[in-house]
Formats: sequence, structure tokens, C-alpha cells
Amino acid sequence: MRHQNGSGWVALDPTPWWMPILGTNLLATTLFPAVLAFQLATVFDLPPVWWIPVMLGTGVFTLAATVVAAQILYPRGYLNPETSTVRAGRAQIPYAEITEARLLPSASKKRRALLLVLRTEKKRRATVLLRDAKQQTLEPEVAALVQDLLRQSNIQMPVSPDDPKGRFARFNFPTNVTKEEALALVAHPPTPTDELPIAQI
Repeated sequence: MRHQNGSGWVALDPTPWWMPILGTNLLATTLFPAVLAFQLATVFDLPPVWWIPVMLGTGVFTLAATVVAAQILYPRGYLNPETSTVRAGRAQIPYAEITEARLLPSASKKRRALLLVLRTEKKRRATVLLRDAKQQTLEPEVAALVQDLLRQSNIQMPVSPDDPKGRFARFNFPTNVTKEEALALVAHPPTPTDELPIAQI
């Protein structure tokens, strides 16, 4: 998996900006809104010449909104080993402020991709693409940098107010992983046939 390096920053998710489109249900994100727009156009007696532009515009808008939402919810991460910081969007986060890690597998089982989402107590996020749909993984030097990031982090399993001792943390937070599990995932990203250390639906 290639990574970009500029001004000391190393990309942790080098996928193109349009990649979230491939992970969406195009029928739901474009066709259904377009059909709804067509129905509204007929209800408001718009001239037929406007029907196709309205449908196309609605489909493009909803698809663009999907990509933007994905970038906001899961901004791609960059790390800087010189300053021991992670960049997610405009936020620069010291390694030590990262307190939570979640493993998100893609819906496809045969071409399962794996995303490690790092979060702070202030809910800032940065993502690490462990394995993409082509089954490419982090380059060894990037994986080593990510492992150093994780070692300096304060990742722990979250605790629910109803379970202060964390006895049922695995049940309450099924996609979360411990620091040790995160390190193992980076060192050996599971293949589509390997079991994951999280609850799978």
C-alpha cells in the first residue's frame, strides 16, 4: 500500500477521495432520491424539460453529500513521527491524547477491508487503513510508525456508567479493541478468512 510523505507527514489512509462511493449503496444514495425528485417535479407541475436535470442534480448532490459525510465522520489520518502527532482534518493530536481504537470491517467478506479508527476523549478521529479491498496492507516502515503511535497512546476499552469496572465492555463496545489488540492488528492485519477480535454481525 503506497503512502504519501510531505513535510514530515505520513498518510495512514492513502485511498482516493472518491473511494467512499464504492462502499455505498448506490441504489439508495442516488436512484431513490432521484425518483423522489421526479415525483416532486410532477407534483409541482414542473415542465418535462426540467425532469431529467432535477433527477440528475439530486443524484449527484446526494452522492457528493455521502462522500463529504464520510470525510467528516472518518477523516483520513496523517502522522508526524518528528512531533509525535496525528493530523485528522485540521486538528493535530498528540499521540498521548488518543484513548480509544475501533476496528471497522467493510461489508464485503471476500474482499474485506479493515479500518482502525483512533479517537480522543474529545471525539476527534483519525483512521488507519490496515487492509484495503485489494488486500494491500501498510508498508513495513509505515506500520512501524503506527505501532510507535499506538505504544505512546493511552488506548483503553471504554467503560459504561452502568458497568464502571468494565466487566461487560466487550458487549457494550463490540467494535473496540485494546492497545495490545491494535498493535497486533497493525503487525498482522487479518485476512478475510481470519477471525477478528470484535463482535461481527
